[in-house]
Amino acid sequence: MTLELQLRQVGRCWSGLPVLRQISLRLSAGERVALVGPSGGGKSTLIRLMAGSLRASEGQIAVNGRDMADFSWGELQRYRSRCRIVEQQSLLVPQSTVHRNVLSGLASTWSWHQVLRAALWPVERERVRAVLDPLGMAAHQWARAADLSGGQMQRVAIARALIAEPELLLADEPTASLDPHTARQVTRLIIDAAKARHMALVFCTHWYDIVRDDCTRVIGLRDGAMLFDLPPEQVTASHWEQLYAGSGERI
Repeated sequence: MTLELQLRQVGRCWSGLPVLRQISLRLSAGERVALVGPSGGGKSTLIRLMAGSLRASEGQIAVNGRDMADFSWGELQRYRSRCRIVEQQSLLVPQSTVHRNVLSGLASTWSWHQVLRAALWPVERERVRAVLDPLGMAAHQWARAADLSGGQMQRVAIARALIAEPELLLADEPTASLDPHTARQVTRLIIDAAKARHMALVFCTHWYDIVRDDCTRVIGLRDGAMLFDLPPEQVTASHWEQLYAGSGERI
């Protein structure tokens, strides 16, 4: 079944303080959403609510029409295996090889004996190579993660997210720690991977100029509220002014 995610009047509080307020949106297969707005606006919290790693304080998050709050632990784990996050930091195990780091993206879908076998032998060699190759990392499959550059590490993190063939890819400012040239390359790789695999993509980014031509929607978040949810061609200069007014940040 194709994954469809719907948020209805969703809010999230931290220590009693609202971080997100009355967020309503629907996300379907193949959509590519640019999530933009000043720092502290709630973008990362929204990403984690979509991923099922946080519970909403109010409202409803539904997967294919069913409230996620009603999921059993097993059902929640199965949903999480259908969506993956690429974080701001690569979060690789530096002493492990690129191969093992990528393979860890399958661990949540495996039985305990498959996990044990993978810890003892380099299984799924061709599958790992196939996901590394489009990212330009196939030649580094047996290198230690600690020996890679920051941009290479982030490419491995993308491969780790893609190997399980998720239906929803959530990118939480995955280029924040990279230099501008590398950030543009990594952003392009994520967009191209989503298009090639027909995944739904939510890309939290400050590089809107890169994703603009490939995204199907732009969602602007400020102070925990959604200011707009529009096709990119309908986002005007006044929208940007309202979104970033007084923040000292610019897209």
